[in-house]
Amino acid sequence: MAEDARDLSTTANTNPIVTTKIRNIPLDPENPTTAQPRVTPNDYAATQQASLSEAVKTIHVEDFKKVHLQPCVRNAFLYGIAAGFAFGGLKLVLRAPVPNAANWAAGTFAGTSVVTYEVCQYRRQKEKAGMQRAVEIIDRRKAEREKAIVEKREAAKRAAEEKAAKEEAERLESLKPWYKKLF
Repeated sequence: MAEDARDLSTTANTNPIVTTKIRNIPLDPENPTTAQPRVTPNDYAATQQASLSEAVKTIHVEDFKKVHLQPCVRNAFLYGIAAGFAFGGLKLVLRAPVPNAANWAAGTFAGTSVVTYEVCQYRRQKEKAGMQRAVEIIDRRKAEREKAIVEKREAAKRAAEEKAAKEEAERLESLKPWYKKLF
């Protein structure tokens, strides 16, 4: 991996247990001499707690309109709906009060959706890791094949040069007069 090339300057904190790092990142990329310390999100979270109103401001209506486009969400909701409907219906059949059955249906929907989503995410991560390993193996084999091909070409080239040198030596030998060949 590449090393972090950013300038990391540390400042001592008044609390000896907690030390924070402030990174000097230039605000103007064309003029890096005007560097001012900026606080990263992790440093911000360590120094200040976000309020509920700040958290709510980050939620937009578009997020809810596009939630079904996220990987695994659609299947998780479908499994949750089916499980909630089945369990809520089963509670009703077993003579539970309607509010109680509705609570069980909603809880089953939520629980099944979360579990299904997490299982799907886990499988995707495993698949992604497997695909990365497969790509690495394919790249390694391709490099080995190319290396073998280059070695074969070099060996063939050396053999051709040796053969040409041998033929040239034989040709020069054949050009000598017969009486010089005896001695």
